[in-house]
Amino acid sequence: MQLPVTSSLHIAAPIPALSASMVILLNLVIGLGHILVAFNTGAYLPMIPHVAGSLGVNPAYADWTQANFFLAMALAFPTATWFLNRWGEMRSLLGSFLAFALASVVCAQTTDYDWFLAARVAQGYAGGLTIPISLGVILRHYTPQRRNIGLSLWSIAAITPFTLGPTIGGWITDTLGWRWLFYLNIPIAILVALISAILLVGREAEHRHPPLDWPGLIFLLIALGALESALNSGEIISWWRSNTIIFLTITSIFALILFAFWEWHSTHPLLELRFLRRRNFLIGAIGLFLTALFFQGTMAIYIVEFQLTMGYSAWMVGLLLLPMAIFSKLSATLTQWFLNHIDARILGMTALLGFSTYSFWISSYNRTASFDELLWPQILVGMFLGGLFPPLVAIALSGLRGTAEMRGTAFLNLLRVCGQAMGIPIMATLWDRRLIFHEHFLTENNPSGKHFISTLMGHTILAKQIIYHAALLTFNEIFYIAAWGFLIVAGLLLLAKRVVFAEPDVRVRRALEELAEP
Repeated sequence: MQLPVTSSLHIAAPIPALSASMVILLNLVIGLGHILVAFNTGAYLPMIPHVAGSLGVNPAYADWTQANFFLAMALAFPTATWFLNRWGEMRSLLGSFLAFALASVVCAQTTDYDWFLAARVAQGYAGGLTIPISLGVILRHYTPQRRNIGLSLWSIAAITPFTLGPTIGGWITDTLGWRWLFYLNIPIAILVALISAILLVGREAEHRHPPLDWPGLIFLLIALGALESALNSGEIISWWRSNTIIFLTITSIFALILFAFWEWHSTHPLLELRFLRRRNFLIGAIGLFLTALFFQGTMAIYIVEFQLTMGYSAWMVGLLLLPMAIFSKLSATLTQWFLNHIDARILGMTALLGFSTYSFWISSYNRTASFDELLWPQILVGMFLGGLFPPLVAIALSGLRGTAEMRGTAFLNLLRVCGQAMGIPIMATLWDRRLIFHEHFLTENNPSGKHFISTLMGHTILAKQIIYHAALLTFNEIFYIAAWGFLIVAGLLLLAKRVVFAEPDVRVRRALEELAEP
């Protein structure tokens, strides 16, 4: 989400002030649009098994629709500035939300997997464009006094939809059907597009035509697309036994090297790679990527596999995550206050240690846990979720302000969403591999199951029990690995320098930090 336009290009243009009623309406519309996009990232997770069944594909293929959604959103962030400069706020918002609505129409109607996947990619890209553009509207069109109102609403809309998404999405799935998520998107996206266009028409600065780093964008698209395709397809086509996986991996590495070389020497880089020379930015970026990977990957396993192997409904899984949604907003509010009084490194390590404790707790169940027992870890993780990402972003952006801070935020956004996109297939592959291992182990060491394969029809109950207990063991292993992953990131923060806040406007700084949060 590069937004230099908000600080240097658009502010220079005189525009008539918005009336009080228009300020309120614009706030509500921008907040509604932000909530809509954020809600779709979380609400879709409990729908994945149902989508796979409706489209007639393996659940692994349905995972691709979420992973590629995140990947498209990641690619939208660094290109948002070009759209904003080239087409202006009104046209960019109008086009993005209308494209989001059109993609939702396809998702709601199609029964073809390829069309559905393409529509999810388009939805992710369009939704990704709306987020930085919406923040740009707030930063440009509000006086300092009114800006606080807009940024406060932006803050409220930042984390709540994502955390509440699985709960509401589960209810929609079991009550109305998963397609209704996309049906509901359509009128809301169109409403946001039209009202924002009416409010912003005639209030834009003169359009400029800045160069877009097309070679860098193409190299990045090839690198991330090939890597994500390799991760998605690996388990299905036997990883390194497949020439396709080898080709995709080599292509991704080669394109990434070309991208790094080009961006380092480009006069108008798509991403400012030179920020990686700053110790805090490097540590914050690595920490943000790994944290997003472990968090999103384990969340996807938790939500999807509880339905497929544990027999939970989508609504029940959503209820399990409700305590996390409730406590995360409280912890997010406290974290924003603590960041101005306590070292961000301490806050980050505390949150990561909390997530590590949560993951160790989840991995400790050696029997079927009751619903009540599963709620307590979600309360714990909710207490730390709101403080998980802001300290990492604050560490990375330490010492940056103005345009540099906005470009740094764009870079962090890309890394964070790429971590989310890659965490899903990585954890899914780990799940499949370890599940097969434990099924084989339990079968070979079970006296009643020595002839399991040859007498499968006669051992249906035994087969289900073996799969069920193998899933429990696999579930524990994945969260055990994630626990150590969070611990490693916490240790990494010990190498960071003390954070220096260079942006004088606290609310602007908070809004920019929230751009790099889920």
